[in-house]
Amino acid sequence: MYTTTKIQIVEFIRKNSQAQVKELVQFLGITPAAVHRSLNKLIAENLIQKKGTPPRVFYYLSLEKKLLSTPTLSDEQRRILDHSYAYISPTGKIEMGLGGFILWMNNTRNMQKPEKCVQDYIEILNEAESYKKNKLHLIDATGRFEEIFSQSNLDRVFYHEFYSLIKFGKTKMGQFLLNGKQSQNKQMIKKISDLIAPSLQKLIQFEKIDGIAWVPHSIPRKIPFLKVLESNLSLNLPKIEIVKVNSGDIPIAQKSLSKIEERIQNARETMVVVPREIKAKKVLLIDDAVGSGATLNEIAGKLKAKGAQKVIGFAIVGSYKGFEVIKEV
Repeated sequence: MYTTTKIQIVEFIRKNSQAQVKELVQFLGITPAAVHRSLNKLIAENLIQKKGTPPRVFYYLSLEKKLLSTPTLSDEQRRILDHSYAYISPTGKIEMGLGGFILWMNNTRNMQKPEKCVQDYIEILNEAESYKKNKLHLIDATGRFEEIFSQSNLDRVFYHEFYSLIKFGKTKMGQFLLNGKQSQNKQMIKKISDLIAPSLQKLIQFEKIDGIAWVPHSIPRKIPFLKVLESNLSLNLPKIEIVKVNSGDIPIAQKSLSKIEERIQNARETMVVVPREIKAKKVLLIDDAVGSGATLNEIAGKLKAKGAQKVIGFAIVGSYKGFEVIKEV
């Protein structure tokens, strides 16, 4: 039965009340060093506790948390979790699939039966996937922009994934983006690049894109996320330069603004399309995360004012409802 090493350890301790390293080595069939690594991680996550001194050391379940046993799931449920679920623990460890899901339930003190919780997750995930019923298999957010803005300057807008799901928080891509951007982790950015590259290429071909523009970051970073992403993707298209200029004394990040009117003003007054004339007729405008959409919409208007006939927006993630959930990115 599929499970992570840590879940197997927790399950062994739960059934036997306690465990020693030599017992876990025999049970798991791995080296003592590998067992110790997993035990140390479980201790750091406050899932188990250690008592005694070498050579008489015993491991017990933490008294502070109710630990969950491995749920009984169908092969299809496990496949969906393996493909779609990722959890990044408080210690920075990426846990995928069922293992990550169980750790999320433990760390959030979710008392729901695991089988029911997995079922709920898959139902909400399927609802999110229903937004991708198009040839590109991307989330079409065009209608949302038309509802928010009195003048929508984007001809089409697509998200690769939602940033978060109701009840379950950040999606796999949402986790990758938030942590890749905040930690400025090039390996994580490479992982994101690999995941979105096929969709971007398909979108470029489908829309016959002949120019590309990247939304600049609001706040300078040592390792700018979108610059690294751009380098990884190597999209062979003429680039239209866009820069963010500060009109005041203090740089203001879009995510710090809570009102849509403030975000529109910020984008309108700080985003500059550098070329005086744009020769590309169909421009792809790429951002990492879309909350309100104000930045994409304002830049699209400026691109069209300089000659672009059609502007297609693309974001790695976008909000499910409203834009408050994107403030942390």
